[in-house]
This record gives sequence, structure tokens and C-alpha cells, in this order.
Amino acid sequence: MKFTSLFSESIALTIRFLKANKLRSFLSVLGITIGISCIVAIFTATYSLEKNIRNNVDKLGDKIIYVNKWPWSFGKGYKWWEYMNRPKPSIKEYERLKKDSNREIVKNTAYYYEFSRNKIKSIHEELSDVKIIGVSGDFFDINQWDIFSGRVFNDFELNAGKNTAIVGYNVALNLFKGKNPVGKNAIINGNKVTIIGVFDYQGSAIGGPQYDDIAVLPTKFAQRFAKPTGSNASPSIVINGHENVDINSLSYEVTRIMRSIRKLKPMEKDDFALNKLTMVSDSLSQTFGMIDIAAGIIGFFSLLVGGFGIANIMFVSVKERTSIIGLQKALGAKRIFILSQFLFESILLCIIGAIIGILFVIGLSILVSHLTSFQIFFSASIFTFGISIAIGIGIIAGISPAILASRMDPVIALRK
Repeated sequence: MKFTSLFSESIALTIRFLKANKLRSFLSVLGITIGISCIVAIFTATYSLEKNIRNNVDKLGDKIIYVNKWPWSFGKGYKWWEYMNRPKPSIKEYERLKKDSNREIVKNTAYYYEFSRNKIKSIHEELSDVKIIGVSGDFFDINQWDIFSGRVFNDFELNAGKNTAIVGYNVALNLFKGKNPVGKNAIINGNKVTIIGVFDYQGSAIGGPQYDDIAVLPTKFAQRFAKPTGSNASPSIVINGHENVDINSLSYEVTRIMRSIRKLKPMEKDDFALNKLTMVSDSLSQTFGMIDIAAGIIGFFSLLVGGFGIANIMFVSVKERTSIIGLQKALGAKRIFILSQFLFESILLCIIGAIIGILFVIGLSILVSHLTSFQIFFSASIFTFGISIAIGIGIIAGISPAILASRMDPVIALRK
């Protein structure tokens, strides 16, 4: 009961003194606001980036393996000199892999390759440096890309290599000036194609496929422009497993068949890479962790400056209220009551600064979400962390002035 009474009286006095010195209070919390907003903003940004990446990976599924020349893991220990002489996955290897794989493990198999610096034109406009993706097999069964209008390729178009194309939303918008391009013709690298579909608008999605600015063709037709194993091409064999198959079993099955196709001896290393989308998200998570550390350092120095500001203001406040402290002690106020007044004042200033900083970040995040297609995710743990840091700064900055005030001699204090 005594503690509750002490707490409520201390808070009431603290609020009264803060209201009496509005400008000083504002300047005191400014440094804390800047520091907390820096930390919370960067933590929220990295959390949102990671969340968006994880969501995009989850949409594609976690039971997908890509057979490539290069592994997707970078950093220390990346033996690029070993990988550069590896052969690129070929269409024949894809066909063999599809034929020989255990159908109880492997659900779908597809082949695709990308190449850039292509020209596409219609009667309205011409686009340069467009990325083209040649696809075959079960590509659209594995990759659930949303169609805005039209359709995906049928088996006849894929197997015969028909001159058909599915284009990204931006390509369709720029080539045909906002008109529906389905059924219309375009020229790709001098070859006439019929647009059969348009992908839905994706925006700035992170960690997933980027298909707003591409054109997708059947592999057999795309080979007229670039060979899958040519220097300008990046081919992949993509495999997904059944729901009841774990990723390790799928990896083992793909490795077994690929080693057999390439006639590798038991002691020879794999001359191919098995990549997973989780490798990208895990790698980026490490990067985000480093960004968080950098944000913590920047925020620490901002809070350090803010903390010194709070401490300085508290010492000034103690000096100004010396006679009040003497009167309170003369009337029987105990040390803990005097100490708690100034300590709570310091903590309250920091909490107010933290709340303002958090509200600023929330408002800025909502604005960014409305102006862009990037989705912001908020985390209660980040906000709690920000408040906790502010409380810690308040205790550190306020403890020394509070002790000084609590130890004042009432007789000497009343004379000042």
C-alpha cells in the first residue's frame, strides 16, 4: 500500500513539473525520440523485408529444388574457380531426369532458362533489354504465377515450340498502351509471336520471382534466339516433391539421377548445385542481422547523446527545486520519496520520447505502404524493445541526479 501511494504521488509530482517546463521537457525527449525512432525504424524495415521474403518463399513451396551450375550460397568459402568449369544443365538432362525419377518422390519436373538484352516491339512501342524466359515441362505446375488475363501454354504449344508468349504486366502496359494484348501480335528479336497471356502485377516483391518485366516463351521457340547452354543463358532444372516427401529425400533422389546422367564416379565431387529458395532467405537473414547490429550501434550513439541530455536536464531540475526538496524533507519526506520523484521524471521523459519515436515510425511505415507495393509488418517485440531501452536510459540518466537530490541536507536546501 505504501509503495502504491509513493508511486502515485511521485508520478503526480513528476507530471506537474513536466507540464510547468514544457519547452525543457520537449528538448529533453527529442534526443530519445531520434534514437528510438532510428532503432525501431531499421528493425521494422529488416523485419518486414525478411517477412516478405519468407512469405514469397512459402508461396512457392519449400519442397522445390533447382539444379544449377552455380550454388546460391555466397560469402567466405565460395569456390568460384571450381564452379566456373561446370557444365550448365541441359534439356537432355532435364528429359532424362524427368524420365528416370521416382514418381513417388518427384511430383513435377521442368526446365527453364533466362537470357537478357532482347527487343520486343508492337505497332505502338518498342522495348529493349527485356528478359526472356524459355520454359518447358511442368513449369507452371511448380510455379504458381498468377495470370491477369489470358492463359498459360498448353502441352501442344510447349512440345511444338509454337510462337506464343506470356508477358509481364509492365511489358503489356508499355507495349500496348493499356489495351488488352491477348490475341495480338508482337515482334521478339525479329520473330513474330502471339500474346496468349499477361501475368498479374507483382510489384516490388522480394525473395520471389520477378515477372513484371519479362516475356515467357516455350523453350523450343526460345532456342531461336539463344541456346540454353550459351554464354548469355542461365538454365535451371526445377523439381518439386510430393507433400509427404521431405526435402532431404528429394535432394538425394535428384543427386542420384544427376550423378548417373553425368557418369560421375563414386569418389568424384558433384559437378552441379542443388539450390533451394530457403538458401536465399537464410543468406539474406544473415545480412539483415548485420544491418540490425549496425542500427543498434547508430541508435546507441543517438541514445547516448539523448541520455546525456536527460541527465543534464535532471541536474538542472534538481538545482532549481532545491528549496522544494528541502521543504519536503523538513515535512518528513524520506529519501526514497525524493529519489523516486526525479528517477520517475527521468524515466517518464524517456518513455514519452520512445512513444513519440514509435508513433513516428508507425506513421511513416503506413505512408510507405500506401505509396509503394512494399508491405510493412509491425512487431510488438520491437516496440517493447524500444520502450525497454528507453526505460533503461531513463534509469541510467536519472539515478545520479535522483541520489544527489535524496541526500540533500534539508537545512542547507531551505536556505537556497
